[in-house]
Amino acid sequence: MITANLPKPKVVAKKSVSTAKDKLKPTKPHGFKPSVKPYNAKKANRYFVLFFFLLAFVLYANTTWNKFAVDDEFVTGPDNGLVNQGFKAIPKIFSTFYVSQTGNIGSQNADYRPIVKLTFAIEYQLWGEKPGVSHGINVLIYFLLSTLLFFILKRLLKNYNILFPFLITVLFMIHPIHSEVVASLKNRDEMLAFICGLGALYYMLKYVEEKKTKFVIYSVLIFCVGYLCKSSISPFLGLIPLVLYFFTDTPPKKLIPVFLFILAGVILAYFVPRLFLPHTQRVNYYIENPLYFEKGIWLKLGTGFVSLLFYLKMLVNPYPLIYYYGYNTIPITTLWNFRAALSFLIYAVLFIYATMNIRKKSLLSFSIFFYLVAIFMYSNILTPVVGIVAERFLFVGSIGFCIALVYLIFRIFRTEPKSLTIELTDRIKILSIIFLLVIPSAYYVIKRNRAWRNLYDLTASDLMHGKKSAKVNIQFAGQMMNRVYKAKPESQLEMIQRFTPVITYYFQKGLNIYPRNYQALNDLASVYVNFAEKPDSSAIYLRKAIAMEPTLQPAWVNLGLVYRKLHKYDSATYCYQRILKENPKELKALIALANINNDLGNFAEALKYLQQAIQNDPSSDLPYRALGNYYITKGDTLSAIQYWIKASEKNPAYDVFMQLNSMYRGIRNMEKANYYYEKAMELTRKNKKR
Repeated sequence: MITANLPKPKVVAKKSVSTAKDKLKPTKPHGFKPSVKPYNAKKANRYFVLFFFLLAFVLYANTTWNKFAVDDEFVTGPDNGLVNQGFKAIPKIFSTFYVSQTGNIGSQNADYRPIVKLTFAIEYQLWGEKPGVSHGINVLIYFLLSTLLFFILKRLLKNYNILFPFLITVLFMIHPIHSEVVASLKNRDEMLAFICGLGALYYMLKYVEEKKTKFVIYSVLIFCVGYLCKSSISPFLGLIPLVLYFFTDTPPKKLIPVFLFILAGVILAYFVPRLFLPHTQRVNYYIENPLYFEKGIWLKLGTGFVSLLFYLKMLVNPYPLIYYYGYNTIPITTLWNFRAALSFLIYAVLFIYATMNIRKKSLLSFSIFFYLVAIFMYSNILTPVVGIVAERFLFVGSIGFCIALVYLIFRIFRTEPKSLTIELTDRIKILSIIFLLVIPSAYYVIKRNRAWRNLYDLTASDLMHGKKSAKVNIQFAGQMMNRVYKAKPESQLEMIQRFTPVITYYFQKGLNIYPRNYQALNDLASVYVNFAEKPDSSAIYLRKAIAMEPTLQPAWVNLGLVYRKLHKYDSATYCYQRILKENPKELKALIALANINNDLGNFAEALKYLQQAIQNDPSSDLPYRALGNYYITKGDTLSAIQYWIKASEKNPAYDVFMQLNSMYRGIRNMEKANYYYEKAMELTRKNKKR
């Protein structure tokens, strides 16, 4: 077989073909070791959460020593008989108004905020009446909402340096304007509504990302819960579409259904409770907001823009803080007022700038619109708000201010907020400015918290800066008057001599600001007749009050007392008969008529009135006190003791126990005297714990 001598084929080494994918793969030189550990997002988030937790408690830990302050009785405290039933109160909490009061000057049945009352009922069931625990929970809620705010900002500003949303959250947390919301137990409703607003926003963002209808349902449900906390969640009706427009690619037309879905939930949350709640009753007072009574578009616009100027001032310079503003801290004025005109100009410039940059989706434009949407319902332009202005009204809107402030700080140092890495020198400059803002703000917050210890301390603390506020002056005088009434008998005379001039001064000051204040006129008259022993002066103020509101009974009661002290028994009888004509079962009028007849020696007639009083109100201790006093004047100590014992059974009060102690000492029964003395001391110790 013949074979051809063919050359052997050459073996050529196979060349590797590089692909575009291979070129993207990073090459690692031999022996390379990374000097920086990879970024751990979860670990970083834990540090952020820990920081916000510590910051919340550094700022507000001292509130846990506080007791109860302004309006806390609506949601908790010794005077809230509903919430103090614990779990048993839950059905009634969801079937009654937030405010439900019946008084001599007017009845109130208003608002529906069952969620906030529910939280306090649960607290009472678990820990009893401990205001320190309630304040601690308020701080925890503030920490939670601040943390939620940070993570939502981080999500919205995902292309920004992490320092940017972090500093916004820090400035939000330390702003002194929020001290009212955290330090006041009653204002827990603001924080719960805020959390629900953020929660509804979060699920709407999830819906836009994943296009799952369930997230819309979650958002609407959370929004409804927030509305049952407080209607202050309402600005989120506009804020949620605003956020979706600026930070997502959702077309504006598709934002309309989002708004309508949430609005439908709010309408349900509003109207469904009205199907089973009684008729709404709310008494509005001139010192709360004169716009309830003063009509006219120019007054609304003028006062509205003065209010809006106040909000800008408080964001930039939150000093001084006052627990209540009202009339005449914010005067009622027309749009032609200088401050109103200046405010109009400032807001017009802000609105025009934001509108001009809305298509660019500028962050500064967003922050302005966020603030405007959040604050508009509190401007008094659409409808009057209680107090005319309030610090808590800035709670949500301050986010827009904080975003704009941090943005401007970055721009001042020519630092791009979207830069993933920021030079050390630039970071130092930015953090130095933040530090200069944080330290005085934190100091002011901590100091301000101490003013909220109780209502007396709060009114006394704000008196200097609330000189123009009718309510601050009157409420301080009322607090001092209550302290005198509640003082121990042995120290009461000294307190009367010491405090009466101060009490009358501040009542008169409040009346100088607004003379037609029925409650203040009646209270001042009460001071003159009971403390100052000036019944003639008292009668002057009582006649003014009666001329204003002839159908209300408190002034008639006091005027009857004045005439009795002046021994004008016919005039006194007329006053009380006038009350009984309006309300035949009025206890105070029946007891007063009994006292008049006892003074005149008509003991049998006096007994008839007291028996009628007992029949009308078997739970009251007042008729038994009166009977006890009658028998003391007759020298029948044993009979007096029996009626005072019945009074103590109806109402175990300090003065009742001390009266029994005194009477038993008079008949030298030291065992019983010591028993009732110990009962009085036990009650004192219990009240101190509160």
